[in-house]
Amino acid sequence: MLTILRQEEIMSILRERKSATVQQLSELLFASGSTIRRDLTELEKLGLIRRSHGGAVLFEDGGDESSALLREQQNPREKKRAAEAAFPLLRSGASVFLDSSSTCGMLVPLLGRLDSLTVITNGLKNALLLAEYPGIRVNMTCGSLKAGSNSVVGSDALQYLSGIHPDFTILSCSGVDADGFSESSFEQRRLKEQMLRNAHTRIIICDGSKFGRTCLARLGDFSSADWLVTDVRPAEEIAAAAEAAGCRIVCGSGTKQ
Repeated sequence: MLTILRQEEIMSILRERKSATVQQLSELLFASGSTIRRDLTELEKLGLIRRSHGGAVLFEDGGDESSALLREQQNPREKKRAAEAAFPLLRSGASVFLDSSSTCGMLVPLLGRLDSLTVITNGLKNALLLAEYPGIRVNMTCGSLKAGSNSVVGSDALQYLSGIHPDFTILSCSGVDADGFSESSFEQRRLKEQMLRNAHTRIIICDGSKFGRTCLARLGDFSSADWLVTDVRPAEEIAAAAEAAGCRIVCGSGTKQ
């Protein structure tokens, strides 16, 4: 098994079990103990896990926003499927606000297929990715760079965004429960609230790991978004609440609810 695939399997096991020993991982993945220990060392360097005696424990972030590096390493295949599901909702010639999330970053190469887009973002990395495509005009928010992330936030960013009314706002979030959407950062919550208010069409995109998770700062109920786009259908309690509020669901398969 390729190293990257084996490490993804390790992360999948730890997300389910929260912890595992080297022996357990060796048996599940048919790999030697020394191979598993090397994988765990690499995953710990990325900030994804914490080594424990004889094994590893899944990294659990505290209430604050996790690092950009950590977020980029989490669930890349699922994020890509969600991004692919969101792309058909967009059109050439539109104005788009795109947040700083790694999930929205997966959408950037798809946006490059469209013509005459204007994209506003508060994400440094996403702005650089967008600038690679000649058909996209990129505007970057002013403000303060949040430590450990690619996000520009703060009062200057809010003031700048208050005067922008895009055709589409596309955001990710930290959690989705039956009451709606939540964020782990108050700064991100305020910025995203502003752009949900200002946009003509509001799209929240996330992978299935966010379902059933409630984070520190409430972003909004399901009526605050027109579309919830994801890689898998959420649990029925969440899906029913979204439908009742008029928030349509698009899954990675392309199925609309």
